[in-house]
Amino acid sequence: MASFSVVIGGYLGLLAAGATGLVLGTEYVTRWPVVIGGAVGVLAVARSYTRPATATRLVRTRLYLLPIAVPILLTCLVPGFALFGHHGYERWLADRLGELFVVTGAGGLVYLVTANRHVASLHEREPIVAEWSARPDARYLRLLRASGLALGCSCLVVGFDLIHIIETDVNPLPAFGGAAIGQAITVGRRRTYTLFESGLCVRRAKAFNHQFVPRSQLRAVDFTEDRLEIKCGLPWPFPVRCATETMRRPKRVADAVAGLLESTRERK
Repeated sequence: MASFSVVIGGYLGLLAAGATGLVLGTEYVTRWPVVIGGAVGVLAVARSYTRPATATRLVRTRLYLLPIAVPILLTCLVPGFALFGHHGYERWLADRLGELFVVTGAGGLVYLVTANRHVASLHEREPIVAEWSARPDARYLRLLRASGLALGCSCLVVGFDLIHIIETDVNPLPAFGGAAIGQAITVGRRRTYTLFESGLCVRRAKAFNHQFVPRSQLRAVDFTEDRLEIKCGLPWPFPVRCATETMRRPKRVADAVAGLLESTRERK
């Protein structure tokens, strides 16, 4: 709880200091940006620490995604403007690329800590409906790897082509391509799934972060002899698919998921 509050407070304080520096036209480490950023950070730490449900509220409203989504969106706008011959935004962003990296890194930390804190709070206050560990089934694994490699290679090719076509100094596509290829390589790792009353938590082996799919986004479950599939709503484009041969008591897990989905439909 304390680490979550410190991260949230530090992130908001960083944003406040940066905004103050931009408004006043001064360096970020001068008097007023530091004072205002420090004050905002301390208030945010105190508020989040005294309200244990802050992480849960951020996850349920999807606000914890904004610290990552907004910087990515700002960077992705550069090639679009450049294609139409407008390089003013690119130059503005290039001058602040260092600040953008810092904010993006801090936002990534906020995302990880918030998701982990939310999952920890679920363990504290909700019973576990079902828990299992499994790998994706072979067919689904091939599809994910092929999709990731195709997307990654496409981003690399298009990104490097854009450098020569529009001569842009800021181009996020090669970085996205490398990330997609890395994701495709590691997608086959075993994952641990924990089903709570409020949703499904997913954690990949050798990773310290969690993904959480709210109960309202769990759509349907399909169980066959060789796989268990849980379909999810957006923004989760791919279903959860597990090879039953890598699971313990897959039928019991499928029944638990089906029961939770049925109770969700009854509530509606």
